[in-house]
Parts: sequence; structure tokens; C-alpha cells
Amino acid sequence: MGSVMQEEKPKVTRVLALHGYGTSGEIFRSQTAAFRFKLPKETYTFTFPNAPLPSAPTVGVDSIWNRVPKFYGWWPVSSSNISEIRTPHDQLDELLSSEEGPFDLVMCFSQGCTLLMSYILYRYQEHKLTRPAAGEKFELPFKGAMFICGGPSLHVLQDLGVDVTEKAWEVHHATAALLHKRTEQLRFKADNPDTIKRGEGLWDEVGDLVHDPTSELDPKDVFGLDFTDERMRMAVGNLGEIVPTVHVYGGKDPRWPASVQLAQMFEGGINERFDHGGGHELPRTTECSMRMAELMEKLRRKVEGLEREEQ
Repeated sequence: MGSVMQEEKPKVTRVLALHGYGTSGEIFRSQTAAFRFKLPKETYTFTFPNAPLPSAPTVGVDSIWNRVPKFYGWWPVSSSNISEIRTPHDQLDELLSSEEGPFDLVMCFSQGCTLLMSYILYRYQEHKLTRPAAGEKFELPFKGAMFICGGPSLHVLQDLGVDVTEKAWEVHHATAALLHKRTEQLRFKADNPDTIKRGEGLWDEVGDLVHDPTSELDPKDVFGLDFTDERMRMAVGNLGEIVPTVHVYGGKDPRWPASVQLAQMFEGGINERFDHGGGHELPRTTECSMRMAELMEKLRRKVEGLEREEQ
């Protein structure tokens, strides 16, 4: 009897999703539902774990997701302690090696981005300290990443020897204060819906932003960080050529400067950027959802080598 040929099942791309501070895996699942719905069916699986530390909800989140009983953070949001920032790296290692994996991609939002970026930077430094043999590549336990509205930790960069200027700290503190102001406004409007005017958006107030999203970036001064400086190059190396990434952010987000600082760390490689035009959020418009799905698909095809096969 001849053998029966079976149709080969398409490979499933596994994605680990890291939520922001004061939210949860359940909330992040909801935040990303619109764009995930646009992805090819049966091609992806997403895992949405909770961070290890119970936390207060981020301002305004409990007004929108008032049926979510618990909220979490990867480390205390105001902490500058390097040990506290690095502690969740162990949990991230456990997640990446869990039975839900191995994971092909990591998708992260806000503090989740800061966690993943710090993990990558310290892993890269550990690789260099092992004095790898010529040609030995730096590898991560995943193939690519999508960063959404998140930046690097300046404390981590400073710990790695980067010159974090006074300007960089000023921008960091000013944008963090503006984000808190906007989220306080969100909570007020969520609790008092009668105050919301037709056509008015939470992020439409842009007069006090410290950035112009249309301006051209100077790599010597990306909001106080010099990406041409040797100390920065030693910390970041050629990550852009090693880790394919997608960077999603909003031009009206007070923390936009941090997002572009993080994106700049992967410059020179497979680095896609998308400004959705909104704030510190994931807009659920059809246009935004379609574009994010396209970028996720492009990232998937890149890390799986499908683009090379089609060329």
C-alpha cells in the first residue's frame, strides 16, 4: 500500500505579551483584541501572564476595567533600584522557557517594554563578558519583538555606563508628570461621562508636550541621549542587526520621547516604526488595527525566514 500524504500544518507563531504597570494580562488581552482579530487565523497563539507584584491600578484603568479584580506591576513604578528592576528578569526567563513556549515573538506595552529592553541589554552585557569566540552570535530566547508605547530605563542605561545627561533626566521627569496629568483627566472623565464633549479626545491637548512628532531626530541628541557616543555603543552594540523589532507609539503621548529613544537602540537593522497619532494607548480604529496587524505579520515572516524564501 502506498503511503498517504498528509497536508503539512502551518507553523504557529507563539507570542508572549507583557502588560504595563497597574494593569494585568487580562487587560492587555482586551487592549490588543482589535488588532489581533485582523491577524491570520490559526497562525498565532498569545500568552498573557500577570506581572509578579500586586499593585494599585494605573490611574483611570479601574474606571474602565472595573470588573478586573487585581492589578499588577513588574516592579514598583517609582523605583530606581537596579536590583528591583532586574528581579523580574528571572520570571521572564521562566516564562520564556515555560510549556506555553518556546516563544517566537514578545509583544509588550509601557512598563513591559522597559522590562524587555532591560532584559535584552543585561543579556547582551553578559554575553560580552563571556568573551565569545570569533563569530559566536548573541542570541535571545525569542526571535523578535513589538514594543508599544514604552521606553528604556535611564537608571539601567546609567548602570551600564551610558552618559545620561541632565537633559535626558529633565525630559524623563517632565513627560512622566504629563502622562500622570493625562491619566488623571481620563479617570475624571470616566467617572463623570457627562463632562465629555462630542469629538473631544483625551490626548488632544498637545500644547504642553515637550516634543514635536514631525521633527527629524538627531542621533547625537535624542532627547538628551547621544547614540553616537562610544559608551552608548558599548551598551547597545549592534542590537538592530540582531533583533528584528517593531515600534508602535503615539505622537500625542507625553512619553513619545522615551518610545523613540528605545526605537533608536535598534536603528540600523530590521526596525519598523509606526506612529498611530494617538496617546499612551492602543487605538482601536480599523486603520490602526490593520496597520499593526500588517507589522506583526511582517515581523513574523522576517523571523521565520519567509521573506527570504519569497525573494
